[in-house]
Amino acid sequence: MLRATRLAVLAAGLLLAVTACGGGADESGSPPVAKDQVKCGLGNGQKATGKPITVGAIVTASGGIDFSSAPKAARAYFDCVNANGGVNGRPISYIVEDDGLNPQKASELATKLAGNADLVGIVGGSSFVACGVSGPIWEKNGLYDLLATGVPRPCFESPRIAPVNAGPRISAIGSVQYAVEVFGAKKVAQISNSVPGTGDWTQAGVDAYLKSKGLTTAGNVLHDPGIKDAPAVLLQAMRGEPDTIVMEDPAPDNAAIMKAAQAQGLKDKVHFVCLTPCYDTTFPKQVGGYWDGFVSNSEFTMLDATTPDNQLWRKVMDAYGDPKDPRDSFSQGGFLSAKIFVDTIMKLKGDLTRDEVSKAVVGIKGYKSDILCAPWYFGEAPRHNANHVTRQVKMQGDGYALVRDCADTQDPDLGPIRAAEKAQGLLTSD
Repeated sequence: MLRATRLAVLAAGLLLAVTACGGGADESGSPPVAKDQVKCGLGNGQKATGKPITVGAIVTASGGIDFSSAPKAARAYFDCVNANGGVNGRPISYIVEDDGLNPQKASELATKLAGNADLVGIVGGSSFVACGVSGPIWEKNGLYDLLATGVPRPCFESPRIAPVNAGPRISAIGSVQYAVEVFGAKKVAQISNSVPGTGDWTQAGVDAYLKSKGLTTAGNVLHDPGIKDAPAVLLQAMRGEPDTIVMEDPAPDNAAIMKAAQAQGLKDKVHFVCLTPCYDTTFPKQVGGYWDGFVSNSEFTMLDATTPDNQLWRKVMDAYGDPKDPRDSFSQGGFLSAKIFVDTIMKLKGDLTRDEVSKAVVGIKGYKSDILCAPWYFGEAPRHNANHVTRQVKMQGDGYALVRDCADTQDPDLGPIRAAEKAQGLLTSD
């Protein structure tokens, strides 16, 4: 009962924290792309007609928020693969279930998916509440979850779930690390929501990093989700006289804090830094030119990067996605999780049973993509956070510019993960 209550609180809080882990949107628009101009998988232009390969995902797409950007991108990629020969002739059938921000429903959906005898994998999900309940179900039924976007702590602390994104804790430490190394920050305050397993977990990570550098926090603020009085929240953060404030909230809340700071003329007195939510092409217009040079973290490559995988993502979305589907970091994660899965099972022979696919997924290591800074892997481990090397970007006019390319995050809690990377050779492909 206590666990269910905690999950209910998490769900209610996350209703207002939808972008807490980062989802910078790109509204630049792209010209239409013909489907026959985009090659995925086998790339032969032939429609797959064999026996379908059933794959599932759980998403929070209702209940007050729509977090479906990732599975929409995964579906677009699967559709592209199916139009180009499928997986060695077999199309992918993608079942996406909406948990409605309800932990009990998420548990029921995980049980339903796991009970589908045809289903062989879980790919491209992005739920706020499923991770805490689905892990044991996947384990009981021999499944592994190649998650597109993880936000709460349970998404990163399961042997059966591995997100391709970095998550809010890594994103926050990345920005504070930049502030310490570049700005010379010595007194850091944090502002975050009080959603269990999100704000507290994120702030604990920054505190651990600061302690490892001989620094101490200037005071942390945990507020109710959805800032109602930004000046009051800012006042709490300023009580410890910080030289740096890291904002760990959704973009609208971060913008409210920045407007309050502008009203007090704080830009030249305190460095404000942010997680990936502030890397959004609409954000500069929200906060204005006063904040030119403002620095945020980016968990993936820049949205407008012209590298091969990132360009393929854009083309797939333009050809196979809906024009209204976001082109954001969540979408990048959905595309990437689907591509990793397809590239992995494309190497398999035989019937592609659940056991065969699960063995292949957990065996993924050293997967390289220009969307990522470092090779991605799954691996046998009690927790997963393969994406811990990120970038920093700064506001420049109405857009962003890269100010620090790939830098590893110095989270002391990554010790066991780094040890597993070394012991299992997870950063090197076979």
